Amino acid sequence: MAAHLLLRLSAFTGYCLAQTYFDTPPGGFRPFGPGYNRGAYPQDFSVVGQELEAIHDSQKPSTGLAVDNEHKLYLTYPRNASPTPSNVVVCTSFNDEQPWPNAAIQNCTAGQDPSTCFINVQNIVLDDKKRLWVVDSGIPYGKPSGSNATYGGAKLMSFNETTGDLIRTYIIPNNLLAHGMNMNDLRLNTTLGYAFMTDASRNSSLVAINLDDGSGVRRLFNESVVRADEKYVGSYDGELIYSWNGTQRNHITTAADGIALASGNFYWGVLASRRFYYISQEVLVDINKTDAEILAAVQNPGQCASEQAGFTADDRGRVYIAASEQNAIYYVDTLESQTNMTINGHAPGASGPVPANEYVVKTLIRNAMIQHADSMAILGGWLYFNTNQLELGPPYQYNNVDKRKGPFRSYRSGLDVGQLSSVVVTQSQTSHSSDLKYRMDQSPTGQCDRTRHTNRLHFIACEVMPIIHKHQDYVFHYHFQ
Repeated sequence: MAAHLLLRLSAFTGYCLAQTYFDTPPGGFRPFGPGYNRGAYPQDFSVVGQELEAIHDSQKPSTGLAVDNEHKLYLTYPRNASPTPSNVVVCTSFNDEQPWPNAAIQNCTAGQDPSTCFINVQNIVLDDKKRLWVVDSGIPYGKPSGSNATYGGAKLMSFNETTGDLIRTYIIPNNLLAHGMNMNDLRLNTTLGYAFMTDASRNSSLVAINLDDGSGVRRLFNESVVRADEKYVGSYDGELIYSWNGTQRNHITTAADGIALASGNFYWGVLASRRFYYISQEVLVDINKTDAEILAAVQNPGQCASEQAGFTADDRGRVYIAASEQNAIYYVDTLESQTNMTINGHAPGASGPVPANEYVVKTLIRNAMIQHADSMAILGGWLYFNTNQLELGPPYQYNNVDKRKGPFRSYRSGLDVGQLSSVVVTQSQTSHSSDLKYRMDQSPTGQCDRTRHTNRLHFIACEVMPIIHKHQDYVFHYHFQ
């Protein structure tokens, strides 16, 4: 059976570092140097995983991110700490953006129905039916922390991916908005027929909206599994992080934040903690379950050594976690069929879900350029994410100094071969590896005019794929011979 995969081939520029090595002293001690010990050289910061490809620079920090089926990038600029002229944008080049779906919807005017315009959009998400969804907290800029959302302003809105036309608005029921409910992140299960959201308020909760009738449930309100750690102190780029009001020191209280849907479960992380959890989606939306039964159904896989922002998941049950304390993206396999380790006596490759006590969180990417990855999306074998340097912002710095330095970059990185279906080759670049050695020379508008062979791969087609990027990429579909 032909196995499809995608590898990104890029030009490699060699470089040399002047290094001094010393003779091994008596006694057999090895000298300091790369490969001998950790921490002796600046380059010993452990860069893990695939390289990062910059795809967009923003002048302000974004929070939400989506990628449509044409690989267009969408970002949200929330109004939590400052006003923003455009709440949602589509990126039209590496540096340029325009309001999406239009300019008129970006700001509510005096007396306007708040359900018809953006108040404070937090995130944007693509579903499997070619619809883009935005989640609007409905809490206007300037309201004190903990304020309740404006009824009608707290909403979900779905739009046609291609035309940007509004399809439907779901107003969050008023009975769910008490105690400062602050909708933060969103995922859709169109088969089950529910939208799932995290509530990042201090008390926190998990929210689900029925996509048929618009009714909703709010679960786990003020429970420890959604609340921040007591007196939490995190770290960022080696510095401890507190909450500051001038010179008044406090602790960060951001609660349930990132969310992913995988293996029939709702996964979430508590930002001001190092904890993540999951619960069956069907259990969470069951209106016949008591609060005690819902809490008892929560699964705790253990801590993951970092506070977490965005979550996402692929179609193989792998959950990805943005780990800001580690400048990293983690992953964890939730299906036995995808595991490759024997854990607690259980061999890999079985069927069914991985038990919570056998979850092993691993590092997918670690790179100093990952400065608080906030939201993530997966498309065509690529992991997309934005960065916003959140912990360097005024709320987390003494005297509320803003230490963030733009531009704020969004990236993509290739995932492993099990998810890839194309090869991307930049014009007139050469790839060097033990398996792939060939050179491309194509005009930016030309089609491939000959088949390429290597000792392992047979290229069968090619096309030009536009992306928000400085150059044009060629996409080659191939299979193993």
